[in-house]
Amino acid sequence: MNTGRNHFNSFGLVVLLIYSTFISRCTAPLSEKTEFPYNIREPSEKYVLQHSLAEVSGLSFISDKEVALIQDEDGKIFYFDLGKGVVTRKIAFAKDGDYEDLKIAGDTAYIIRSDGKIFEISNLSGTSAAVVHHKYVTGLSSQNDTEGLCYDDKHNRLLIACKGSPGIDKKYKNNKAIYSFDLSSKKISDTPVYLINVNTVEKLAHGSHNSVLHNFMKLYRKIKESTFQPSGISIHPFTRDIYVISSTANLLVVLDSLGTIKNVEKLSSSVFKQPEGIGFDSAGNMYISNEGRKGKGNILKFLYLKK
Repeated sequence: MNTGRNHFNSFGLVVLLIYSTFISRCTAPLSEKTEFPYNIREPSEKYVLQHSLAEVSGLSFISDKEVALIQDEDGKIFYFDLGKGVVTRKIAFAKDGDYEDLKIAGDTAYIIRSDGKIFEISNLSGTSAAVVHHKYVTGLSSQNDTEGLCYDDKHNRLLIACKGSPGIDKKYKNNKAIYSFDLSSKKISDTPVYLINVNTVEKLAHGSHNSVLHNFMKLYRKIKESTFQPSGISIHPFTRDIYVISSTANLLVVLDSLGTIKNVEKLSSSVFKQPEGIGFDSAGNMYISNEGRKGKGNILKFLYLKK
């Protein structure tokens, strides 16, 4: 007789009984979701990237026909023509490193490294090779694991999303943080401008009853499930909502300008290999870049449905 297996199966039955009881008493969902303006399961176009961009980690629009890309092992900016589907230009700005995201603002590029440092590269349209004019130490570190960067043109600032620890001094437990970096003073905010509660995201992603089931199943299977960890961030050009993507747990969280969660969308692993970067064109169409996971990376386009 396999006593260990019987005990294991008995525990599983207890989990299922408790779950069934909970479902029978379950009330309404935690909150109503705002209608999501994209068909996240059906991209309208797919752009396959060359092998040198298999580790693509961020994108930013230069024009509606061209995006800037970065990959997390190479200190280069790649210009990608969406119409031709090819890289047309490369700009080297630093030695190899863990570069996570970039945003183009006018003739200047800002690039975030996982250790919190920001690189500023100007004169992008010049004929000579661009150089790093500044490297800013923000106070964030590799413990914060800064993976998302976007430009907030209304406030002349960058928003920095932390995948790791949310606080400069280990505050804000059970939250993920977004800091601002003022482009006039070149200083980071002392506290996060937005906090995203991971537990709330999980409940909205799975439903309150399913979250309880997931917790039971983690005990049952003795595994640690992946949770929401920001890997990319962008501001919608029309609604000004903040879109935060997470490659771990495959989630997309939408915040309003005050930081209230409006949507939590689960991303199908059959559509998204490893979503790392996010951006919008002038028509509001959404683009999400995916690392290749031992294959070729890609960019997926989703049409904006509210026009």
